[in-house]
Amino acid sequence: MEEKTLATELLHELKASAKRWFIAFCIMVGLEIATIGGFLWYITLPVEEYTYEQSAEDIQDSDVRQFIGGEDYGNIPSESYLP
Repeated sequence: MEEKTLATELLHELKASAKRWFIAFCIMVGLEIATIGGFLWYITLPVEEYTYEQSAEDIQDSDVRQFIGGEDYGNIPSESYLP
């Protein structure tokens, strides 16, 4: 029967501990690569784009008002505005 000394027992424990840390490190590297890959996949997804068009015709004699936050900034009579 082989007798184990304290030094060899500590070396075997150190080897087992290093193996566990290496496996944990490999798992974390795999998760980080998967996270980066998922992010790259996400930013390549198509984006819905909306186009809004606004037109105004024949507004020379109109009373146009713009309300921002309840304030009336366009309340100028059209007669006094004409040059």
